[in-house]
Amino acid sequence: MRYYMMRGKFSQHAMDALVQRPEDRMLTTTKLLKGIGGRLHYYFFCFGEYDFVLLFELPDDISAASLSMVLGASGSVTDMDTTVLLTMEEAVKAMRIAGDATGVYVPPGRAQSRTGSFAKSRVKKSKHS
Repeated sequence: MRYYMMRGKFSQHAMDALVQRPEDRMLTTTKLLKGIGGRLHYYFFCFGEYDFVLLFELPDDISAASLSMVLGASGSVTDMDTTVLLTMEEAVKAMRIAGDATGVYVPPGRAQSRTGSFAKSRVKKSKHS
């Protein structure tokens, strides 16, 4: 299972419905996530740029995409932002891989390339022609 964080906004219609008839959206969201093989850990309401933050687990990114599709198609949620989360154990593995790869990556402009040398020599020739 992978961990995810989703932030989103309720549509004006959805927020109006919640104000008129308050309900615990955690119950519905728990059922939805369970239905696609996942588990809801936290459901936070918030103020600011987003209306809610979810922390949940799903089997894979395809399942996470299907969650976004269901919520978006409902018309009740907009501006969803989903972030894949790493456990500390996964982060340490990534750090080790990054450490092993250090020195392999060469930033742009620092590599000696034949294309670059060729392009420079063509420019010089064209100026003298």
